[in-house]
Amino acid sequence: MEGETVIRNVTDIAIRVAACRTRRAVRHFSRSGFLSCVLAACLGVAGLPLAAWAQPAPDLGSEEQREAGRSLYMDKCAQCHGDAGQGDGVAAPFMRPMPRDFTAGVYKVRTTPSGQLPTDDDLARVIRDGMPYTGMPPWPQLSDDEIRNLVYYLKTFNADFSGPYGVPDLAEIPDPPSFSEASAERGRAVYEENQCFDCHGMAGRGDGSSAPTLQEQWGNHIRPADLTKRWTFIGGATRQDIYRTFTTGLDGSPMPSYSITPIEDSWALVDYVYSLSQDDPDYATAATARYAADPVDPAQGRAAFGEGRGAYFPVVGQVIESGRSFMPGVDGVEVKARYNADEIAIMLAWHDMSAETTGENAPDMAVPPTEQVVRDTVASVWSDAVAVQFPQEMAPEGLPYFLFGDAGQPVDLWFADLASGAGRSYVGRGSGNLIAGETDPSVHATYEDGEWTAVFAMPRDERFAEGAFVPIAFSVWDGFNDERGNRRGITGWYYLYIEPSERPSPVMPMLRAGGLTLLALLSIVGLMRFRRRTSVSA
Repeated sequence: MEGETVIRNVTDIAIRVAACRTRRAVRHFSRSGFLSCVLAACLGVAGLPLAAWAQPAPDLGSEEQREAGRSLYMDKCAQCHGDAGQGDGVAAPFMRPMPRDFTAGVYKVRTTPSGQLPTDDDLARVIRDGMPYTGMPPWPQLSDDEIRNLVYYLKTFNADFSGPYGVPDLAEIPDPPSFSEASAERGRAVYEENQCFDCHGMAGRGDGSSAPTLQEQWGNHIRPADLTKRWTFIGGATRQDIYRTFTTGLDGSPMPSYSITPIEDSWALVDYVYSLSQDDPDYATAATARYAADPVDPAQGRAAFGEGRGAYFPVVGQVIESGRSFMPGVDGVEVKARYNADEIAIMLAWHDMSAETTGENAPDMAVPPTEQVVRDTVASVWSDAVAVQFPQEMAPEGLPYFLFGDAGQPVDLWFADLASGAGRSYVGRGSGNLIAGETDPSVHATYEDGEWTAVFAMPRDERFAEGAFVPIAFSVWDGFNDERGNRRGITGWYYLYIEPSERPSPVMPMLRAGGLTLLALLSIVGLMRFRRRTSVSA
């Protein structure tokens, strides 16, 4: 009879363990964990104390702490994640990626192996630091107690936190060795051997062949990370963060966990990814147009503007007027420019997951005010597009409204539909008041390795006088993201500096300044000597 009880208990535990692991990740169900459960059941039936064999109990907080966390959640989190934690808040349809469904118990950023729950510190870190370039903001204003209470409440959405897996294992994340160029070069080969380019692209810009079809666990499209923008990494931008991300994976997303051996190759991959970008975006406030006597050939693309990185400006969603784009497909644009006596040319470059070169686009297309972006794998009917705008006149009262100007201060808009490649000009007196301009710009655009490069060229007028700071702003439309008309990525006003064609020699100003300084010093010395002689005579 006792033997039958043991068998029933062991079988029951095995079924529950298998069900839980199947729900989370079958491949991470370890033999040692199963045998421990069987052994614990046998010892329990035999009357031996289980406390000596049991794992620490999950920390679920007190009822008062969970209630305090619930109040915080309803005030700050439910709008996106939903009252019941299912990721279905009123703002959820406008987010990309979608807010987390806490009831699934599946989390991307963890210091635990793939398939396991996060630790309390993992949850607290995401709350405090947010997830860059998603709808999840940081909450540094919350106290440690508030964050801890919020963590306790989040854990009530999934029963696994209070069960046998509520105390997860910690992944082994060693301290990183020193970075080296040789390691990064080896990492490029590791990157290719593991076919990371399928999602992230050969240049790491998130434009792999499978990128347009990727879906998260809940069936929503999700873009792979642009590895050339380290500051956008949701799990952190340090080399140790990158190591943790690919060794633990991003659960619920297409990003699996990788076990790469030997460990030197793991760090080589880290070094390669790290080498693709810089620490921060280094946003600019002005771009520079440099003089070149030769005519600008837009077909040369980036090569026509010299070496080096141009000015980089952040792109955000247009969320002010109807047609809003809360999560635009493009988050930054690089700008370079040159000019000669007759014309000015401006190069815009930005990363895009895919090139939408069919369909159409225009800055004055209507967008239904209630339309929500529901991206699937169906080809977009909207093409990619880009525009640059300037004030028609420099008015002493200030700048025009940055959303295509206003009635009192119109703007000139240079627009390029990247499906047709044709340039169009508009005069804007507001988003709802665009008319065709008199002269269309010439445009040449190319897409390669996840990057669009578009060159505008127009006759140079008095606004672009040497030494002038010309206000400039940009709009970018991502057709894959259903952007057109007022649904687009935008910038505010920045400046284009028209660098003088001839730089005056610094020699004469330096000599002048040196002479004046010497004269001042001699005058001071002479005055001090005069006062000394006068005092001695007295």
